[in-house]
Amino acid sequence: MKHITPIILFVLIFCSNKEKVTEVIDGDTFKTEQGKTVRLLGINAPELDEPGGDIAKEFLKTLILDKKVQLKKDVTEKDDYGRYLCYVYLDGKFINEEMLRTGLAETKFYPPDTLYKKVMQEVEKIAIRNKKGLWSFPVFQIPDTTGIFIKEKPSKTIAQEVISYLDANKYIGKVKTVEGTVVLTNNTGKVCFLNFHKDWKRHFTAVIFASDFDKFPKNPEDYYLNRKIRVTGLIKEYKGKPEIIVKSPSQIEIIK
Repeated sequence: MKHITPIILFVLIFCSNKEKVTEVIDGDTFKTEQGKTVRLLGINAPELDEPGGDIAKEFLKTLILDKKVQLKKDVTEKDDYGRYLCYVYLDGKFINEEMLRTGLAETKFYPPDTLYKKVMQEVEKIAIRNKKGLWSFPVFQIPDTTGIFIKEKPSKTIAQEVISYLDANKYIGKVKTVEGTVVLTNNTGKVCFLNFHKDWKRHFTAVIFASDFDKFPKNPEDYYLNRKIRVTGLIKEYKGKPEIIVKSPSQIEIIK
């Protein structure tokens, strides 16, 4: 028997790892006939109860439902919910990237699973610039110019319009500057929550994901705690309460 090189062995294993998709749960999650629940790595689509969630799901269905796809993992095999974390391919098409290219998902990476981070961020950048898919509507928080992305600066009118965190629920789907004092924080390692009220389940929260931690001061949960701040961004509703996803420290102004 001829010797098989590691590269050839990898290709053989990878190409044989095909599973049929039997159900699409939402725009970034599906099930296979082997009983696996698979989460697309490096992307985040809107939840089904959020604007655009149904569109993202239907598009993913047209791509992969009832078809055999190839699954490739990064470093982590499963997430905390038991879902397999995978890069997904179908007939040479990179499905994770396709969701970004069409503007139906945004990038979201958690170390150490960052193999295709730069490539996928470039695809997202083009979708944002061309206002593809959900980028045409206030669904995703547009990344800041401090990163690799191009963003139009908000007008002075928007920048000067400051609202209290207690009124944030009135402006879901709008870009606003929310003011308040961070009274409670929590960093799970994957996400940092800056809460403006001790009853955090009902009131406004600023959210920083681990994929953006390197842009912020070390231990943001301590840095912003007990400080009065203004947070500018797209106000979204999550589990019945308003929040802004903060992708750059330039979105946060500390009021001295």
